[in-house]
Amino acid sequence: MSSKLPPAGEPVLRVRGVNHYFGTGETRTQVLFDNTLEVMPGEMVIMSGPSGSGKTTILTLIGGLRTLQEGEIEVWDADRGDYRRLRGISEDERVSIRRLIGFIFQRHNLFDSLTALQNIRMAQRLKPQAAANPDAQARDMLTYLLMGETDLDGRTQKSRFNYKPAALSGGQRQRVAIARALVNRPKLVLADEPTAALDANSGLAVVTLLQELARARPEAELHQRVRSAAEAGENGRLAAWQIPLLKAIAHEHGTTSLIVTHDARIMNLADRIVHMERGRIESNVVVAERLFVREGLRQSPAFAAILPEEQEKLADSLLIGVHPHDPVRPDQLAARPGRLEIYQPGEHIIREGEPVNEHSKFYLIRRGTVEVLRETGTMTQKLAEMGPGRYFGEVALLLNQPRNATVRAVTPVEVYTIDRATFDRFRSVSKPFIDRVLQNFRVFETH
Repeated sequence: MSSKLPPAGEPVLRVRGVNHYFGTGETRTQVLFDNTLEVMPGEMVIMSGPSGSGKTTILTLIGGLRTLQEGEIEVWDADRGDYRRLRGISEDERVSIRRLIGFIFQRHNLFDSLTALQNIRMAQRLKPQAAANPDAQARDMLTYLLMGETDLDGRTQKSRFNYKPAALSGGQRQRVAIARALVNRPKLVLADEPTAALDANSGLAVVTLLQELARARPEAELHQRVRSAAEAGENGRLAAWQIPLLKAIAHEHGTTSLIVTHDARIMNLADRIVHMERGRIESNVVVAERLFVREGLRQSPAFAAILPEEQEKLADSLLIGVHPHDPVRPDQLAARPGRLEIYQPGEHIIREGEPVNEHSKFYLIRRGTVEVLRETGTMTQKLAEMGPGRYFGEVALLLNQPRNATVRAVTPVEVYTIDRATFDRFRSVSKPFIDRVLQNFRVFETH
């Protein structure tokens, strides 16, 4: 029996060195340039960038809607327990890969002759193993998306189950298309501006459903989205009655979503933000990692006083694109040289008495535990034990003096590093932090 998810630490989607061209002969124009991306199980990834940057093109290549010209794309097939490669495959193979994916298009692409319910039932028939009660499953989807007999405030309304697309508004048609894409609970969802035609409440319902399909959320977290219209503002709100329905719909988890959008309302709900410019992936930020590094830098007196925008630039320069809870693979480490170092238990990261020079660094602990030691005569004194989010190494850099303590790995340790040149450059941005560091250092010395 095959696993529904890839092996631990492996992605659902892998894009490697993808180039793409439009036209032929003298009019041939390159529109994608050496794009590489991995999307992990259960991630909700947002792809941003200006119009014409290549977002939709790469999405259609991943979905097998265009022929892959150069590079490789691999999509995990849970039934096979292996990856399906898109390079050089036949049209029949591309069609079979499309069945692994839930597509949400800017244009709804509904069947005009079918009702909302029938459009969803059509999608259900493509799944080899039908639900026990597919009609009820389709109705639950539409009801959750506010097209049933209950409105957001719990009042009775006329359902849209039996309306054909021509009788629905643009936002209602989009909700039917979303329900159709998600009703079979695909493990990979590709969405092109899924919330652009939706009001704030419907948009939040869609994003919350994608999040719940990815992994189960605590009900307390979901109930934070149940609020008054005044409290919700432009961010939208859920109704209390939607939450048990959501839990019933999303009883399976592990769905991964790749969403092309300009909708600022959902940016802060993403797990990862991939930004494209002129056909290239320019940045690939794991939101949790960005927040972790920024918070760690803010805790250090060496960086607490610099301007917030400078803190952000420094933090983003350290990111490796991996959630801070997850270990870094060797290939990920190699792809971001100079940002992260790994130490095994017993290895020294810095030693007391080491001189400070151009190779010296500031350290922020990403994973693992270190101990801080100081030699006192013939005795070794343990000063502290530190874990993720803690930092060390700034005092010697500021004073330009030898290291005043030894730091040694207790467990396997991953540390972000800031080199001496970068440290000095950011130090010059704001003078007040020097006094803060020295004051902090003097207090530490007296204890």
